[in-house]
Amino acid sequence: MGEPAWAALVNQAFNLDATVLDGLSPLLILAPHPDDETLGCGGLIATASKLGLKPRVAYLTDGAGSHTGSPTWPPKRLARVRRQEALAALEVLGVPPEDVHFMGWPDGAPIPREDTAYAASLRELRDCSDGFKPWSVWAPWREERHCDHVAANLLASDYIASIDTREPVKMEYLVWGWADPDLAHRHGAKGVWGLMCGGEITRRRKALACHETQMTPMIQDAAEAFQVPPDLAALTDRPVEIFLECRR
Repeated sequence: MGEPAWAALVNQAFNLDATVLDGLSPLLILAPHPDDETLGCGGLIATASKLGLKPRVAYLTDGAGSHTGSPTWPPKRLARVRRQEALAALEVLGVPPEDVHFMGWPDGAPIPREDTAYAASLRELRDCSDGFKPWSVWAPWREERHCDHVAANLLASDYIASIDTREPVKMEYLVWGWADPDLAHRHGAKGVWGLMCGGEITRRRKALACHETQMTPMIQDAAEAFQVPPDLAALTDRPVEIFLECRR
């Protein structure tokens, strides 16, 4: 997916090496659903973990909207299993359970910004990072075509704006955004960064396989079902992950 755009952005990218990553640490990664952490920035998480930078991951939604209308997989069961899959994937990538937070938003129904529950979520995100004090926040690209991805980006911006003592760098990663044919020309980033993570391809593939509900047809009786398409899964095979540094 988006191979020409990926190649173009790799050519534009600054090197996101260990020194730069150390300067951006601690890292807080906000993922819309379980599996987005691996698809969008699995190499980042694995590399940062290997360097001892202890990245933290927060999941916005419970992921229960991937399969609807299943008698054997009601939303509560699916949400519970997807949480287990997320923890298993992050264990592969080097993140322990104590560095993972689940916010539990409904999948596919973002909380409106003007809702009191949104303000509560913002406080929750601040509370879960209290004492951690990230110097960078990583969220999906603002132009992603999924509403939960856009919501995660907005929450990341509001989280950064709510911090009085410092301003963490906001970095965006791409999942569905790779399908945009004009991505290389309209990404709108202050800077493009490339992380060399070819050595983490095996771990990224293994982490993605942990999301069995999303990678296999194991849920047979859903009225509507999602399965990660091959071109999206192939993001884990790329030797360079791309990140977009946001303008203030």
